Amino acid sequence: MTPDSADMLTFANPELDRRIGGLPLPSLTLMEGPNDSGKTIFTQQITYGALQSKKSVMFITTEDTAKGLLSNMERLNWHITDDYLGGNFKITSLNTADMKWSNEVSKYYLIALINFIKQRATKYEIVIIDSLTHLLTHAEHNDILDFFSQCRFVVDNYGKTFVITLHPYALPQDLMIRIRSFCDGHVIMEIKNIRDRNALSINVAKLKGASKTVNQFITFEVSPAYGIKILPFSATKG
Repeated sequence: MTPDSADMLTFANPELDRRIGGLPLPSLTLMEGPNDSGKTIFTQQITYGALQSKKSVMFITTEDTAKGLLSNMERLNWHITDDYLGGNFKITSLNTADMKWSNEVSKYYLIALINFIKQRATKYEIVIIDSLTHLLTHAEHNDILDFFSQCRFVVDNYGKTFVITLHPYALPQDLMIRIRSFCDGHVIMEIKNIRDRNALSINVAKLKGASKTVNQFITFEVSPAYGIKILPFSATKG
């Protein structure tokens, strides 16, 4: 596959596109990582790449506001305000900060969220959820599995592409394994100490239909000039 293949979503970042090759279209990708490991900046890079490819994006955030997200992306020279004003880029902020979570509240939010996505499935090609942690932590396992099953349904039947971020401590490991089985892609974000400096890393553990080799660590930092800057410390995982 070439970087401009119709069934591959590139990142509008030459080095990332060279190393990973982009995300298959359509697909369901789970991105795991602790706080400050680069999940949000990577989803923003995916968003920018999609908008540069003239694809429509619905970004659902539980950790920011629409104004904050737009400002952060513009500061990195990702000029996406026109897409936002023109309706090609929709940001939905889901305020979960002061929510009193319970099994019932989590179930309600998960059902409402997938219904919200389905109602807009004809308009937006890319759906990003950053992050799903708050909604899942107190949810019943069956409700969580049903949500991911419904995401899988939207991918397969509507041809949409999902990217969902999640903190790895949010759920038991056996449940995480079952969730990953629904997904075409599994990306692990980490903070690593390399040569006495901290760096963020991307490990593409699984990516069905990928044009590049997966299971490698790609280290990066955030550059004010253009977002993700790959560092020369990347290595294939042994």
